[in-house]
Amino acid sequence: MSASGQCLVCEASSTEAIFGGLLRCKRCAHAFAPAETTDQDLATLYTESYFAGEEYQDYVSDRKVTQRNFLSRLRVLDSLMSPQRHRRLFEVGSAYGFFLDVARHRFDSVEGIDVSAAAVSYARDKLGLDVVCADLLNYDLDARDFDVVCMWDTIEHLARPDLYIAKLAEHMDRGALLAITTGDFGSLNARMRRTKWRLMHPPTHAHYFSLASIGTLLERFGFEVIYRRHCGFYRSLKSMAYGVFDQRHGSPLVGDLIQRLGIGEWPIYLNFFDIMYVVARKR
Repeated sequence: MSASGQCLVCEASSTEAIFGGLLRCKRCAHAFAPAETTDQDLATLYTESYFAGEEYQDYVSDRKVTQRNFLSRLRVLDSLMSPQRHRRLFEVGSAYGFFLDVARHRFDSVEGIDVSAAAVSYARDKLGLDVVCADLLNYDLDARDFDVVCMWDTIEHLARPDLYIAKLAEHMDRGALLAITTGDFGSLNARMRRTKWRLMHPPTHAHYFSLASIGTLLERFGFEVIYRRHCGFYRSLKSMAYGVFDQRHGSPLVGDLIQRLGIGEWPIYLNFFDIMYVVARKR
């Protein structure tokens, strides 16, 4: 919710408590964790250990698989972009720069922003990317405009995603594209699994959008949704073993076996139809 108590998606002010300690807007059904933290508070969670041992086993070592997913997302964008119109790319939540790295050859310029100092340092020093370590809400974009803005698995991490969309809209002209992936709280998987849904973990995930609520939010700030699908993804066997056995059950035996067999890097394609890929055009 906003500081005034209004739903940040539809601006209604009536909520109800649901499972997992979440609140849900009675008008648009957007769900969220109670607003106990700010974006600055959440930024402190994304240290180097978040990407190596906490949320991820080793994000950097999974670069090839991660970039395979980004190439799939980029192909969708390619089908919606005009080569003459969409030349400047900006990524919010650029992490270690793996998306910008595969996208840089398709644009005249690519830029990124992330709150993780370790991730930004890697993107700058190892990949030579134009990225800054900052919170977008506190960062001066000057008079820059962007033709394509991407938020890959980022919007759910923000305490005030509405303010981020509002600021981005100010730096996007008519016809610019905003691409977002996030969990679909209205999906069958999420509704059946409830608190056991794999994407249910506040406080790092503060907001839980559905296809309908993400559309409502984007329309508020002058965007028209032109693409919405559930997207699959590749994961390495070692990261799958880490998520299922190490994190949930505290047992590294399966992961150790996979590594000894030399198959830890094998990519496995999954689609639980609970991650949405939405692209919206600025009106």
